[in-house]
Amino acid sequence: MIAGPGRAGCQVNEAFVLAAGLGTRLRPLTQFRPKPLVPVCGVPLLAYSLALCARHGLRRVVVNAHWLAEQVEAWAGEREGVHVSVSTERPEILGTGGGLKRVASDLAERVAVLNGDVLHDVDLAALMAAVPEGGGAMALRTHAEDAERYGIVAADASNTVVRLTSLATADPTGPVPADTHFTGIHALHRDALDRVPEGFACIVRTAYTQLVPHRQVAGIRYGGPWLDAGDPAAYLEANLEVLAGKVRLALDPMERAAYAVDGTGRTCGDRAAVSHVRLSGPAWIGPDARIGPDVELTNSILGEGATVPAGTRLVDSVVWDGATVPAGEHRSVVVYSGGVLSTAT
Repeated sequence: MIAGPGRAGCQVNEAFVLAAGLGTRLRPLTQFRPKPLVPVCGVPLLAYSLALCARHGLRRVVVNAHWLAEQVEAWAGEREGVHVSVSTERPEILGTGGGLKRVASDLAERVAVLNGDVLHDVDLAALMAAVPEGGGAMALRTHAEDAERYGIVAADASNTVVRLTSLATADPTGPVPADTHFTGIHALHRDALDRVPEGFACIVRTAYTQLVPHRQVAGIRYGGPWLDAGDPAAYLEANLEVLAGKVRLALDPMERAAYAVDGTGRTCGDRAAVSHVRLSGPAWIGPDARIGPDVELTNSILGEGATVPAGTRLVDSVVWDGATVPAGEHRSVVVYSGGVLSTAT
C-alpha cells in the first residue's frame, strides 16, 4: 500500500500530509511539478510541513500522491529529519478522507494531518493531545474575514467544535465566537476513520459531520502564519512574505541559500560569491545560480542553478531552480520550467 524507500512495515506513521491534489488553481505551474513540490524561497512546499512534523517529534510521515506522483515518489525518503513514505493513489484520487482510509492500518492511534501546500506553524503536539477518544481536533484560524469566505467553523467555551459551516452543529457551552475557519490542519484518532467509506471521500463531510454533533471534535484557535499558495498570485505572495522575514516557520530557507538577505536585514551565506549582483532590498540566491553582469534583484528569489543574463532586472519575482530568465526587466513574475508567468493584475 505504501511505497517508497523503507516501507513502514511494523512501524506506524504519526503524520499524514495531503499531497495528491491536481493543483488546478495553480496552473500552469503545476503542469510541470506537483503543487507540494513547487518552491518557496528555493525550498519545496512539502519540506516545510515535514520540518514542522520533526519539530513536534513526529518522525514517520506518509504522503499521498496522484498528480505527477512519480516526482513525489522520487523525492521521498529521509527528508527534514523525518522518514517519508508515499501512498500513490491510482487510478483515481481518493480525497482527504479516502486517502487516510486507504492507509489506516499504517497510521498511529493518533495522527496529525497537514495540507502539503499551506505554510503555517500550528502546534501539532497540542493538536494531537486535544484529540478525544475516537474523535478529532481541528486547528481553527482566527481571521474573521476569511472565516466568512471559507465558512465558519467555531468552537465553544470548552474548546469543542459546535459549528461546522452549514454541515453540522452541536449544543454549545458558553459563547461561540464566529471568527474562525478550518485551516485544513487537524489530528484524529484512527478509529474516526471507521466513519469514512472506501473510495473517494472528504474527511469533513464524512467523519467530522458525524463527530461534531456528538461533541467529539476539539477546536484549537490558531493566530499564527497561514499562507495558502493556492493560485499564482497567492503563490508569489507567499514567497515574498517568507522573503520579507516576517513569517517564521519550522524551516528557515535563508540557511539554504548561497546568499540571502531578508526584509529585516538578516543575512546568510557568502556575499562575496554574488558581489557582482546589485541587490535592492531582500533577495534569495540559490547555489550555483549563474548570474551575468549588471543584474539587479529587487525583492526576488533565484532558485538553485537558475540562469540570469546580463543587464536583467527582476522585481518582486520568483525564478525556479534550473530556469532561465529572458533578458530584460521583469516585475511580479514566476519564471518556471514552462516559461514566464506574470501575476500582475
